[in-house]
Amino acid sequence: MVSFVCVSDQTELLPEVVTYSRSLVPGTRVLAVLFSSLEDERAAELTEYGIDTLFIAGVSSQKLSSASAASLIAQVLPGDTEAVVFASTKFSKEVAARLGGKLDAPFLTECRSVELTTGGAVVSRMVLSGNGIAKEEILKKPFIVTLVRGLSEPLKLEKRGTIKRLEPSEESGMATLEIRQKGGSEVKLEEAQRIVAVGRGIQKKEDLAMVERLAKLLDASIGCTRPIAADLGWLSDDQWIGLSGHKVKPKLYVALGISGQVQHIAGMRDSKVVVAVNKDQNAPIFANSDYCIVGDLYKFVPEFIKALEGRGAK
Repeated sequence: MVSFVCVSDQTELLPEVVTYSRSLVPGTRVLAVLFSSLEDERAAELTEYGIDTLFIAGVSSQKLSSASAASLIAQVLPGDTEAVVFASTKFSKEVAARLGGKLDAPFLTECRSVELTTGGAVVSRMVLSGNGIAKEEILKKPFIVTLVRGLSEPLKLEKRGTIKRLEPSEESGMATLEIRQKGGSEVKLEEAQRIVAVGRGIQKKEDLAMVERLAKLLDASIGCTRPIAADLGWLSDDQWIGLSGHKVKPKLYVALGISGQVQHIAGMRDSKVVVAVNKDQNAPIFANSDYCIVGDLYKFVPEFIKALEGRGAK
């Protein structure tokens, strides 16, 4: 019997990855690794989705290096492993890459489908900053993939699997120089129905206050482009939208001072209604927007806030 090993650092994503993996080979054995300190009862409920053995790492991804996580997974892989399937998160991509190096195994990200073959698999995945989908053939097993969200609806079985607790340890040869706490967003952007996103058009960190006010009135979450999170550190990585960040599809996406480079478009192109505000009438974001406002966000946002407050709207 072949085995699939499913991995996630977010509890809510594991059932979807397990369900999709089971659909590839009905009746296959599924093991799972979860980086969480989940209690026994909740862990037992997770196994109802078809997990034969659930390994609980006992520590969240924020407290574990990607190298240590990869080593932990490698230790529990059975000899008949067909594939290691990750939920597509920033941490998972780092771990999967390291695991691929350890196992000398092929690794592909952002997969939208997986079809098993005798010697490997054929996968479809997003390429060219999300502007295209390519089919690629994997010629070796085991292989490693990360799956985009929404490929399958989690489906429970009638039985529960076993639970094993793991004790992670830091990878030898690595040294921790300093640990810094950083802020994060409690709202998962992938689940947000409305998002107000900011780009380099914001001139000062203090100006985010008016963006926060607008987001509150719209009952929206706040997102940003890569420079705001990665370069300036004004917002957290949890709020970074783009090819290397989060991919969102809200009902309303308000883009403030965002030029609209392909890397950002790849993260928000599935939004239902896009409203863009930019001083540059040739900004690429306008080609991907439903409502285009050529103007200064510092004039638009206060007026928008005033109008919403006047109507008593959220």
